[in-house]
Order: sequence, then structure tokens, then C-alpha cells
Amino acid sequence: MKLEAISTDNIRNSVLLPFVAETINTLKTMADLEGTSDLLTYHEPLDLFSFKGFAVSIDATFTNGVTNNVVMNFDTQTATMIGNRVRSVMFGTSVEDTFLTDENREALAEFLNTVVGLATREINETSHRISFSAPLYLYNREDSEFLLRGVKNIMTVPVDLQAAGRFYLSFLVR
Repeated sequence: MKLEAISTDNIRNSVLLPFVAETINTLKTMADLEGTSDLLTYHEPLDLFSFKGFAVSIDATFTNGVTNNVVMNFDTQTATMIGNRVRSVMFGTSVEDTFLTDENREALAEFLNTVVGLATREINETSHRISFSAPLYLYNREDSEFLLRGVKNIMTVPVDLQAAGRFYLSFLVR
């Protein structure tokens, strides 16, 4: 699906970049994981959204009433690993689940909530005023299809983990 071309430089710089920076910082503090993103040199198409296996989505409603979405999209192995690490750092557990549990899903939602809270500080210093919803879990491709309704542009940034794995941070613009 080719999306309508719209100017996204302002959103990219004032909304997406704070999310990427806070995702990398929060990986370190909440999961003791090193993450990197080559946002400025990434050459694969950034206007795609392909469900990977598990995602957490948060509505981002601008003051003009338009609701966009911030989505962290994981393959289940990477989601499980991050969930295990967040639980380990936050609660001192040494559980190493090999599949995505409810506890890992909740840890990933808390991780995304923390990223949203931290990114909001920087976003509020711009002209954008955004309110965010509670996280929504997406378990399969069919569950994620509604996210694409009315989307005019998708900005996706890969986040690579030194511990192995990659996940994607997407901002779906309507």
C-alpha cells in the first residue's frame, strides 16, 4: 500500500525522535539493555507497517482531534526477552520465560508507558499537544489491521538490541 505523501519533518523531529531517544534510554534503565537506532541512515522503506508477532499500541490524540498511534512492534522472541529483562530489573526476579507470558506483556506495556511519559516532556516543549491512551495489546495480524484505517503516513524506526533482536517503533499518522 503506497501512502499519501505528506510533510512529516515536523512530526518526525518533534514527536518521533523523542520517542526513539526515550526508548533507548528506557531500555537501559528498565531492562539493562543497550539499544541503538540508525534513524538518520536507515535505508529500508519507513512507510510500512508489518505486524511481527506482538505489539503494544497507544493512541496519540492531538488537540485538533486527530488520533494517531504509537506502536512498538516485536517478534515474540524479542518481546519475551525484553519482558524478562524489565521484570528482572524492576522486581529483581530471575525468571527467564521462553514464551510471552501475561507478566511479560504487562512489563512491555509498563515499558511503553514509561517511554510515553518521558517523551511527553520533550514533546510538550514543541507546538504539539498530545494526550495518550492506555496501552492496547495486539496479538495477531488481524488485531492490528484496524490501526491502518485512515493512515496517511507511517514512520517506522528499527531499534536494535545489543543482546540480539530488533523491534520497531512506528508512528501512524492520520
